[in-house]
Amino acid sequence: MADITITHTRAEGTLLDGSSKGDGVYQLVAPHGFRYSRSIGIYLRHSRDKRADTWRIGRAQAALEAAGHAVTLDIDETTRRSFAEAEAERYERADRRAEWYNDAAGRKQASSDAKWETGRRIGHVLQGEPIKIGHHSEGRHRRDLERMHRLDGQAIAEQKTADYFQRRAEAPAAYEKHRKDPRVTLRRLERLGARRRDVERQLERTVDAAVRAAERGEPVPPEALVDRLARLDFDHLDLCDEIAHWQDLVAKAKAEGVKLWGPQDFVPGDFVLYIGSWLEVRRVNPKSLSVAWNLRRSSPVVTLEDATQGGRVGTHTADYTQVGGRCPGEAMRAFLAEGKVPGAKAARQAAEAAPAESIRQALAAVPKTKRHSDPKTPKRVRVECQWDATEAVVIWLDGCGRPHPGYEPETVTAPDGRKFTESVWSEALLTAVTELLAARGHAFRSGWTGSPGRGITCPIQPAPQDPPAPEPGGQSGLFSEQH
Repeated sequence: MADITITHTRAEGTLLDGSSKGDGVYQLVAPHGFRYSRSIGIYLRHSRDKRADTWRIGRAQAALEAAGHAVTLDIDETTRRSFAEAEAERYERADRRAEWYNDAAGRKQASSDAKWETGRRIGHVLQGEPIKIGHHSEGRHRRDLERMHRLDGQAIAEQKTADYFQRRAEAPAAYEKHRKDPRVTLRRLERLGARRRDVERQLERTVDAAVRAAERGEPVPPEALVDRLARLDFDHLDLCDEIAHWQDLVAKAKAEGVKLWGPQDFVPGDFVLYIGSWLEVRRVNPKSLSVAWNLRRSSPVVTLEDATQGGRVGTHTADYTQVGGRCPGEAMRAFLAEGKVPGAKAARQAAEAAPAESIRQALAAVPKTKRHSDPKTPKRVRVECQWDATEAVVIWLDGCGRPHPGYEPETVTAPDGRKFTESVWSEALLTAVTELLAARGHAFRSGWTGSPGRGITCPIQPAPQDPPAPEPGGQSGLFSEQH
């Protein structure tokens, strides 16, 4: 039996030495994730630049020892390489794969073309002449037809293989471009930052647990503690190295003029190009935008009015890394008035003419008038309705969320014996509540909140009053009486 050594470093990964062809070692470790390569021998897949996978290594060791092999483990977590070196090697390997697939596609394409041309020449010689049964040329004629059909089939099969290799060559060629995309990198940095914070919390909890155990006089296994702290320290070091690499890439992209959108670039009322449509911005958040969203409306431009149904404004979260452009609200409405949808160039020019910062400054300069709330008017309504009910209760609320003393709860009945099949979110119910508010001189102020179990609530406000119609001749009634 062979003496086997399994070594692991973060720079080289997990390697198995001491095996020779035909000794059965590979068959024993293959079920545990080990693979064979002519260049490096037997290795554990996806083990480079990572912590040692002690579970798979232990399973492989147990299988080898059960077969009578002597196994030695050598795990070194300190030997590592920088993330920049690992990333450069990945790009190099992707280039080699693209080159190999391109060469393979060229060879298959050339072979397919040659066989197709040979088959065409045979068909040109035969010129569609039928087989002469009993003639001395019958055998040659049949062999030529069979060869032509065989060459055509081989040419078609090799053409499919060439197309497959060409598609495989395109993926490695675009690998580096995708990895270095600053917008993709920003999303990657979010995930890496979360992982680093998790490792930092684990380090803190491990140290606190050891300190509390020492204060209680409990024995703390020093080797296990040191091993865990060391592994977490190396994980933290790797994450910091990777984050610094991607942050440098983003900083370089910004210096080269690549536009990376953020909350400073938008104000509520702007329109953002997201997933091929211009959507109106309702709220600007630190990491995303809340934009108008209505799945029932397929349109290149969606406003907040388009996304409002039954007093509820439908919104969706748009990540800044997926934003394709910005158009100020005033400019968008000018485009729509002309029956146009702005393109990327027109929207960019409009955004440069009205940057978000100038709009914010203009809004801040407008003096804010204090609104004095009338305690006699309700500030909210709450709708309570059971599933499949034919009636719902509308409760008028004051500014503190309590039932308003001057308004009694009212009952809304489903039309024509129908049922509110979606409880408080029933479209028929929300329409009936809208009509009730309009009859009482009120209108919705924003969207609904709540759930079917506890009811839904919406802020309301007095409905705007239409100006009185002028008297004939352009004079109002009061003016005519006085004169």
